[in-house]
Amino acid sequence: ILLGVAPAFAIKPEKAYRYTPEQFSLEYEELKIDTSDGATLNVWHLPSEETGIPVIISQSDAGNMGYWLYMGAYFQACGLDVWLYDYRGFGESSEFEIDRDCLFHNEFVEDLAAVAGYVYKKTSAAPVLLGLSMGTIIINEYLKDTDIPVTHVIYDGYAGDPAEWVNKLKANGKDVKLPDGYLPGKHKSKRQRALYIVGLKDGYASAGDIPFRKSKKTTVKTFDSGHISSFNQYPEEYTVEILNFLIDK
Repeated sequence: ILLGVAPAFAIKPEKAYRYTPEQFSLEYEELKIDTSDGATLNVWHLPSEETGIPVIISQSDAGNMGYWLYMGAYFQACGLDVWLYDYRGFGESSEFEIDRDCLFHNEFVEDLAAVAGYVYKKTSAAPVLLGLSMGTIIINEYLKDTDIPVTHVIYDGYAGDPAEWVNKLKANGKDVKLPDGYLPGKHKSKRQRALYIVGLKDGYASAGDIPFRKSKKTTVKTFDSGHISSFNQYPEEYTVEILNFLIDK
């Protein structure tokens, strides 16, 4: 069963879980993680000690983490230690007033910070951050101000600069805005190794959006797919690319 959910390009969460770990008899634990500003996040941890590599999946702007459970299960079966979480306002995380016309909320960055901090403390390993569409923005915003030594990031449907993304979406008939109080800036940490997953039929994100494309720290892999649909169409090839990227083969 291929799950996944199409991006809304304006925040459209679902509270009820259509897919849960119990339905697929997965080994998992459900956790509640508190953020620094008082929200509580629902987290599904799909453990594996085979590689010792924790991977945190930051989802897109629609649905909830249940839609990415198949990806998590596939990664777990291949030896990755997987952490799925819902932003506030999504799934069974804290209630939050969502502005559906926003590209993202600054509070979602606090959500990733809470999960990354928990995972780093729990595992003593720098987490790999994987972002899907809006999730790529959340990762970049988080990397502007973190002390956790993140060394590897994976971007699927890279959104790039939020202001440029707003303009790109408007040109495609999607009227969205930046959140109040958004401040552009650069990462304070050193640049990480980055894997970019690009769908050749993606009408929004493209290889041209990728920064430092010629850098030795940048890897680009393309699939004959649309926006954040590469895994659903090519789960085995997608996972192999990620494993090769993470274990440096």
